[in-house]
Amino acid sequence: MTKVAAVDIGATSGRVVLAELGPDGPRLDVVARFPNVLRQSADAWSWDIDALYASMLNGLAQSVEAGAASWGIDTWAIDYGVVRDGALVGPVRAHRDPRHERGIGVVRSALTWERQYDITGIQHMPINTIYQVAADDPQRITEGTTFLMVPDLLTYWATGVTATDITNASSTGMVDVRTRQWSPVVLAALGVPGSAFLPPDEPGAVRGPATDARLRGLPLIAVATHDTASAFVGTPLADRDSALVLSLGTWALIGAEAVGIEPTPESMALNVTHELGVDSTVRFLRNVSGMWLLEECRRAWAATDGTEPSVPELLAAAERAPAFAAVFDVDAPDLTQPGQSQETICPHVIGNWDGSRGAVVRTILESLVVRLAERATEIESLLGRPRPVLHVVGGASRMKLLMQWLADATGKTVVAGPVEATALGNAVLQWRTMGAVADLAEARMLVASMPEITTYEPRGDRRPWTDLADRLATSERNR
Repeated sequence: MTKVAAVDIGATSGRVVLAELGPDGPRLDVVARFPNVLRQSADAWSWDIDALYASMLNGLAQSVEAGAASWGIDTWAIDYGVVRDGALVGPVRAHRDPRHERGIGVVRSALTWERQYDITGIQHMPINTIYQVAADDPQRITEGTTFLMVPDLLTYWATGVTATDITNASSTGMVDVRTRQWSPVVLAALGVPGSAFLPPDEPGAVRGPATDARLRGLPLIAVATHDTASAFVGTPLADRDSALVLSLGTWALIGAEAVGIEPTPESMALNVTHELGVDSTVRFLRNVSGMWLLEECRRAWAATDGTEPSVPELLAAAERAPAFAAVFDVDAPDLTQPGQSQETICPHVIGNWDGSRGAVVRTILESLVVRLAERATEIESLLGRPRPVLHVVGGASRMKLLMQWLADATGKTVVAGPVEATALGNAVLQWRTMGAVADLAEARMLVASMPEITTYEPRGDRRPWTDLADRLATSERNR
């Protein structure tokens, strides 16, 4: 039996998971959970990175007591820290900070969008790292500093080792998708020194022992530090050429695992991204706003009620609400910033919306499903063949109502689970480095045998969903 600790930190919370590979397959035990909270000061949103680091160490200490033999870390992508002489220079800014949008014009003045996309293959989103760097004023990335993505920064603090993982670096819009190295063209356009960027490495190496006394030298194994990359590793793909993958959390990322795929004018027109994964793979996908708006509404209702409404309670209310009554664009730019609620969503809604919590939740989820079905069709059109299976991983995969709606709207077999695919993918790469599994194929077979994996088949007619999508598209065209 092999126990490892997987640190998995998302944009709203983090966890430390003890993953054990036994004769009956993987078993996960969440030993610590902790919040990840945005802070606002002056005109900037940032992360409480010191609190995250302390929470991570506390959880790892519990894992050591439980017998963990190694650890790995993954977090959300895009955000970064800058270090000089071992000290953090400025805050770790949050990608939802609206100030980053001003970086788009800075980049465009030095590099056309067509050239940028051809080099990096990364979709255009105002939150992208490249625009964060361009908007930084004064610029923190100078000679003598080191640029570290969030998991690499936490790794540095925990081990003293500076390194950069390719799966997270590629999300920045600053890495050449063909060479898997930082693009000198992009860095020159930003006016930042190449010396600040460490050559990206591939997952699988042992980076070094943890220095905190409670961790007793626990070795850190370099996993896929981008949480979506880890989630793809932890997805039970039997045949990646016949399946799409949806990692569904705060963000929804839908696409495919591919090899040898490169940016084209067609993928640029659909704003499809090419994030680099393990074993020379590419995550060919689109971002959708995911469960963000539901989480924001729950936060707003908690402020009103004094207690946070439970997800099962809200889903039950949604199921009772009228179907296909209203729709809106979950990716509307002004819905991406912190502070959303049913009041901020209301002006975007098309159709009959009574504003009850059940109607709000149903409209959010139906609108999300409509957008995901659209993105699935776009991805398939670029890949040149239909993919009859949709794997859904992450916390939302346990929402039976939502999974059935996805099957109905896409006409695909939905394979839901595992919930902790990201932590599993993190653990899988540790197990592979330690020799406990031979390769990803073996590991994915073990994941597929987990009892939580659930299959949903499409029911009946897709027309109510396509009609809802047409209403949204008509409204967008008439704007």
